[in-house]
Amino acid sequence: MKKFHFGILAIPFIIIVWMLVARNYPPIIFPGPWSTWLELKKQLSSPDYYHHIGISLYRLFFGFAIAAISAFVFGLLAGVSKAFRQFLSPMVMLFQATPPMAWAPLLILMLDLGNAPMIAVIVIAAFFPILVNVIQGMERIKITHIRAAKTLGANRLQLAWHVYLPEVMPSAFTGVVVGFGIAWRSLVAAEMIGGSSGIGWLISSSGQIGNSPLVMVGIITIGILAMFFEFVLLYPLKKRFASWALKG
Repeated sequence: MKKFHFGILAIPFIIIVWMLVARNYPPIIFPGPWSTWLELKKQLSSPDYYHHIGISLYRLFFGFAIAAISAFVFGLLAGVSKAFRQFLSPMVMLFQATPPMAWAPLLILMLDLGNAPMIAVIVIAAFFPILVNVIQGMERIKITHIRAAKTLGANRLQLAWHVYLPEVMPSAFTGVVVGFGIAWRSLVAAEMIGGSSGIGWLISSSGQIGNSPLVMVGIITIGILAMFFEFVLLYPLKKRFASWALKG
């Protein structure tokens, strides 16, 4: 017999609290579940709704791919070169201490409106969490494992594939998860500030014209997409990389 999973109680609990809070405000300020549901049904038949989602996802995955690949390469280089790690250290401290959104106004002025400044914000947001975790993973590699592989005759390619990557991937994937979450939140915020399309812009523009149900639909869309990323994309990858690390 399966154990009861209390997580399924979260959704009705949220809806009940939502209803109770909404009773204290007019719908134009804080819409309840019913008016939000009606707006969602309307948006599900609107091509514009899917257009904004598609634009945001394009920006997210394109920018995140650039950040992840470059961070992984830089992290591996920093892991094997002490001089390069020392060179990167001040930049890592500077950029990690600065919220990614602090760069948004400058990036919008430099790159104009459109996809470019949004993608740049995502790259800045995701690059450094991944970089730091890759470097930490490289630092955790035991010298005895490297010596043992060399003793068995492993060349550089075999060493990288059978020792470095399996040891680094769990730490690197932690950086991917953290970086992905920061990138997603930064994208929505950047779209709200200087976007002309995307989910963040949809929320911001809807709030400006007083369409609170559509604002709530945008917020719910962000949450649903985040859960989709977590359970459909990130969780299976985490299991796969964890099993690879154990085999490594």
